[in-house]
Amino acid sequence: MPLAAALVPQQPAGQAGLPRAWRNVLAIALTQALVSGAFAQRDDNASGRRIYLEGRTASGEVTANRAGGMQIEGAAAACVNCHRRSTLGGAEGRSFVPPIDAQALFSAKAPGTGAAAAGIGRAAYTETTLHRALGEGVDPSGRQLDYLMPRYALDAEQVRSLMAYLREVSDAPVAGIDDSAVHLATIVAGDVSPAQQRITRETLQACVAEHNAGPPPEGRRKRLAQHIGPALPRPWTLHVWELSGAAQTWDAQLRAHAQRQPVFAMLGGVLGTGPGDDWAPVHQFCEREAMPCLYPHLEMPPTAQDGFYALYTSGGVRLEAALIAQHLRAQAPRRVVQWLRGNDSTARIAAQALSDALAGQGFDVLQRRIEDVAPMEGVREGNSMGIDTPQVLWLRADDLLRFGSVALNSSPALYLSSSLLGHELHRVPGGLRRDALVASPHEVAQARVARTRQLTAWLAKQRLSLHSEALQADAYLACDALRHGMNEVTQRPGADYLIERLEALTERRGFAGFYPRLSLGNGQRVASKTGYLVRFSGPGTNDVEPLGDAVAP
Repeated sequence: MPLAAALVPQQPAGQAGLPRAWRNVLAIALTQALVSGAFAQRDDNASGRRIYLEGRTASGEVTANRAGGMQIEGAAAACVNCHRRSTLGGAEGRSFVPPIDAQALFSAKAPGTGAAAAGIGRAAYTETTLHRALGEGVDPSGRQLDYLMPRYALDAEQVRSLMAYLREVSDAPVAGIDDSAVHLATIVAGDVSPAQQRITRETLQACVAEHNAGPPPEGRRKRLAQHIGPALPRPWTLHVWELSGAAQTWDAQLRAHAQRQPVFAMLGGVLGTGPGDDWAPVHQFCEREAMPCLYPHLEMPPTAQDGFYALYTSGGVRLEAALIAQHLRAQAPRRVVQWLRGNDSTARIAAQALSDALAGQGFDVLQRRIEDVAPMEGVREGNSMGIDTPQVLWLRADDLLRFGSVALNSSPALYLSSSLLGHELHRVPGGLRRDALVASPHEVAQARVARTRQLTAWLAKQRLSLHSEALQADAYLACDALRHGMNEVTQRPGADYLIERLEALTERRGFAGFYPRLSLGNGQRVASKTGYLVRFSGPGTNDVEPLGDAVAP
């Protein structure tokens, strides 16, 4: 029976009542009213969302006045700038921005409770009092709001829409979290070797098992009472999502995985190095599904960094291109030659990034594909251009052998990519080491040794061996970041709030991997912005030393 028909009193057979035709008309009218009400609610939520996130209304941009008379409008006036996407606020210096979720706004606060934990308390916000607060800066108790709170020019309907959106955000279910566990996924995408797959799984599964084991037993500490103990976090369950075939099909595969088992977040992950392997479909899926995606092991993140939910360790080869460009500008050679394999998409992007960084600065930047020349011809061509012609080799280890079989007696400077070498610098051929400068996003010297020791100790505790430093360090970094972030959002688990807390926590605590420094500001999605140029300490050693300090090009 239709819902509207169920709301119409049904007359027992043989008793007087509305004629059947009239009852049908009334049922249809009620159905239309319910449907139109649902659409109106949906429209209200969409309008409120635009106001909150974009500072826009159906008729134009939101306008507001700040203290001192400065007017702001549009995106600058959007609520999200201060109260954040989660609506749970935050802090900037000594300024506190309170939460404005439905629970915080639409319930009364007793004296001494609430965000400030002091004062006279306040009544719950209503449409009328919220309208007054937004326009005049006065709360339901008649108290002036903080001077940082703008005064908005919104009408009653727009305030109603904003309230509907705040309720929607607060009431939205959290995908991937049920009574038994927090479900997580890790991605294995494209042409990933069996060894890399195994290492990624083992490292993440060990970290998840460590979390599920709970905190270690406390010793040498007096308990206050038998019933008092540490709060146990909800267990984690890790699912491995494998993506195969063309990258264009990965979105459909991701949607199928998520339909079978919704997950709260993606943890780490690894991408193959095949010609068509591309992390962009995963990035787009994370943004569309509002799913945190934390620190996959990549040679470079996708070009679009305007999202919210995907966090990356470093810029990879794009950062390395910027490091090389900065050094070349200081040396000011007339010509630069870049070598790459034509079907290596990562190398092509790196070469283009370097060309763009040097454009318009007097450099003649040439590009050569190694498949177009014989190995010795490549060496001769490099030498014939003279010692002032640097060679940038966007090549993987196997291809470097084409250049490394003969020492370059009158070689120009050589620049190599640590990312394309899999951060395994011992694979650089001996004939190239004398003149090679390697661009690397990783820490060097004693700091690197200390972090390797930390990682090795953790692996030994988990009864695992160190097989691939960079891969295992990135996997553990992702898991450690999630553990610290989830500790902060225990009471209010949600994707938006987790990302916001990670922005605040990243620089202060946790394992920094092999990167010089990790930090995230509001809206930043690449945690490491610095890197080094390093050179080999000698022809017969794998040790490297930095050319200078870590720089942020």
